[in-house]
Amino acid sequence: MITAQVEMMSRSLGHHVSYSAIIPDAKEVGPGPYPVLYQLHGASDSHQAWLLRSNLVRHIAKVPMLVVCPDGMLSFWLNSGARMRYEDFLMTDLPEHLMNTFNILPGKAAIGGLSMGGYGALRLGLKYPDRFASVWAHSSALWTTEELRAGRMRDYVLELSAETQAQLLAEADIYSLAARVDSQRCPVIGFDCGTEDFLIEENRRFHAHLVKLGITHTYREHPGAHTWDYWDTHVQEALAQHVRVLGLE
Repeated sequence: MITAQVEMMSRSLGHHVSYSAIIPDAKEVGPGPYPVLYQLHGASDSHQAWLLRSNLVRHIAKVPMLVVCPDGMLSFWLNSGARMRYEDFLMTDLPEHLMNTFNILPGKAAIGGLSMGGYGALRLGLKYPDRFASVWAHSSALWTTEELRAGRMRDYVLELSAETQAQLLAEADIYSLAARVDSQRCPVIGFDCGTEDFLIEENRRFHAHLVKLGITHTYREHPGAHTWDYWDTHVQEALAQHVRVLGLE
């Protein structure tokens, strides 16, 4: 297993951006090509967080899958301006770069993340069901547009014009997105949250929303808070789902 820190030019962002990668060792897991797992960080971290603060490298050591941890700053993995098009970076620029750089398998990928990244993984999985086979999110920031406006995104959106602000909040509305998606085309979806996590009620509410919509998914609650000990433990269940869905067992 090899880890790397990579810098690439993103047309969508108009500047260079970094990502971390866990690259399969062909001697250990075979020559590939390998499917891709995009693993997204939270609001207070960077692309290095999953490698430095969890045992993800060890958990994935024997799995023939390329794990890519992109840097999303405090973007919520959304498009919000000429140099803040992180959704386009993740959905267009990064896959093109990976295809030209690594021996990856064409077709559907897996996506996961925590907190802001958990929100991003669920939102992108629902928005692009033809691009993702498996989604798993931890401790996700699953706020309504009203909560986004009044909470974590308040200062972020106040910098934008009223029209752009309204467009961004509409794009960020994961509840409306779930209501529009064809439930028969959804990826395999899983998410979890700690019972002592400050986001537990938001996760319970989104779980109830998916149940009401008839969208098949797995939802788990475990003892724990918004901590790396929790995420390091439960990312193993996420990886098991990705391995199964991608046919790597």
